[in-house]
Amino acid sequence: MHGYFLRAGDANAPIRFAVERLRDGNSFSARRVHAIQYGQPILSMISSFQTASDGLDHQIRMPSAPDPQWLPTAAQEIERQSGNTTNIYHLLGRPIDMRHCQGSIYVQPGRQPAADQSVWLRTIGTLPDDPLLHSAIMAYSSDYTLLESILRRHKLSWSDPRLRPASLDHSMWFHRPGRIDSWVLYTQLSPTAQGGRGLGVGYMYSEAGILLATVGQEGMVRLKEQAPTPPEPEATAHPPEPDDLQMLRGNG
Repeated sequence: MHGYFLRAGDANAPIRFAVERLRDGNSFSARRVHAIQYGQPILSMISSFQTASDGLDHQIRMPSAPDPQWLPTAAQEIERQSGNTTNIYHLLGRPIDMRHCQGSIYVQPGRQPAADQSVWLRTIGTLPDDPLLHSAIMAYSSDYTLLESILRRHKLSWSDPRLRPASLDHSMWFHRPGRIDSWVLYTQLSPTAQGGRGLGVGYMYSEAGILLATVGQEGMVRLKEQAPTPPEPEATAHPPEPDDLQMLRGNG
């Protein structure tokens, strides 16, 4: 699938999906989908589907990664970095458990500039045995952290007040079926960033090392210039007010 994010969406308003049937063949089919809100498209996507079949098979090897059970949760990471949990309500409400292998950049940037990272993902609870549901939630979770490889390269965190990020387009290729309620290793890298845009590429592996999907996303990553803080005025001695002068003369 390949989708373009055209406008910002409103999470509190309904979305209408307009589906166009482009082709139905013996093995492949294609659909074009527009997500419409307030009468305007906010997403345009083309998706291709294939019936299961045999063929050539190979994959790149999953890189080594620490055991996710020993990695801190997102809430624990934020509490460690900021000393409080008042700003993690949006993370606690997410249905995906995300654990960064190199440490998160929610509050503080990474220690070293690096254009790659790995994140373990899985749903909070167990899902039904529906392959389409697992693929849909895998696509949903693939958007969470893919731009972080760009931020890491430039020693930025999500809490940087200058940061203005947005997803521009998102592509995903599903290679093999997998379960997102079991741990999935999401390895990510950024080959380039320029002109206020950056590219992220990711690979999603099952815990057994099977390559499940490949993801590509271009995002807007801009830094808003902040006006310099004016210097504090220096303290100066002011002449006495007229009433003060009159009082001084009277005392004399």
